[in-house]
Order: sequence, then structure tokens, then C-alpha cells
Amino acid sequence: MAENRPRAERQYQIMEAALHVFVNKGYHATTMQDVVLQSGLSKGAIYHHYGSKRELFISLIDHWEEHSFPDLSSIAGDRPAGEILREFVREIDETFRNRRHVFMAELEFWAMSNSDDEIRQRTTLLYSKILNLFGQVIQDGVNSGEFRSLNAQMAALAVMTSLQGVIWFSIFEHSAFSASDYLTEVMEFMIQGFTRGQLPDAG
Repeated sequence: MAENRPRAERQYQIMEAALHVFVNKGYHATTMQDVVLQSGLSKGAIYHHYGSKRELFISLIDHWEEHSFPDLSSIAGDRPAGEILREFVREIDETFRNRRHVFMAELEFWAMSNSDDEIRQRTTLLYSKILNLFGQVIQDGVNSGEFRSLNAQMAALAVMTSLQGVIWFSIFEHSAFSASDYLTEVMEFMIQGFTRGQLPDAG
């Protein structure tokens, strides 16, 4: 039976069910019973791991980071910074093709961050980690001479917010170009700017 699975597997099952429900219904309209039905587990099994909808949602932030966001550190290796960023985009594109709903989850994280201090803190920590990873890759590019002298943290923010534009394609139809086209081109814009553009120098 499903409820006899190992703890980590059950938690993954619950988190994936919660991700779908929160994305489809939004935090406020979601009930724990919705997650029970989506997961195929009993209410007792859900409450054994998560005592409330809010606790479940907060745990979902860590789950999103672990299972939906590409592992930039494993992508890196000894490759040039530009190639690392391009490979990261390929990973994002693959995720979008197969698990588009995970990008919609960010909208719920942002919305709840406006009204819940703990969720805002957890979301801030999540994006700080992402920014630091991008910043390190870009700084390594500067140090190696691949990129010109620039503010790596500012450039990291530009990369992160530009890539988040893929969320648009999760909500709206766009016939002029695909999400894959967007991701590829916007990263090339970034890399070209880091190489010879006009972003402010580090001061």
C-alpha cells in the first residue's frame, strides 16, 4: 500500500500533490483535504508529516528548491562561466517542458510573502541562495577574464529576474516565440552584456 512506503518517498508524494493543488487552486482556496485527494494518502498520513496547511506550504519552498531548481553547483565543473549559464538554461527549459507547473508555484510564494513573515523569510533565503550561486559563476567569469569587470551580484539579479520571465509562458499563450526561444536568447543577451556590454563596473 502507498502508506507503507519509506518516509522520504511519502513526503515527496505529499509535496508533489501539494505543489499541484496550490498551483491550481491557490493557497487560500486549498484545503488539506484537497492534498489528501491529490496524494492518494489518508488524512492521517498527511497530518503525520505536516500539522497544517501553512506548515505544508512552508515545507514546499524547500521541496521546490531541491526538486525543481537545477543544481547549478553540479552543472558548473571546470567549464567557462558562459557555458555554465547556457547549460543552466537548458536545464530550465527541460523543466519547463516536463513540469511547467513548478514555475507557477513561484507566484504563490511571492503572493504569500506579502502577508506572512516566515514565508517571506524562507522565500528570501531561497532567492539569496540562487543569487549567490549565479553571482559566484559570474565572478569566476570576471576573475578568469571571460567577463569584463562588473558587479557580479547586480549581474546575478539580472540573470535571475530575466529567467523568471518564463513564468509568463506558464500563464499566457505567446505565438511569436516559444519559452525555449526566450530562455536561450535572453541568456545570450546577458552573456554578451557581461562580455562587452555597458552594465556598471564594480565600484
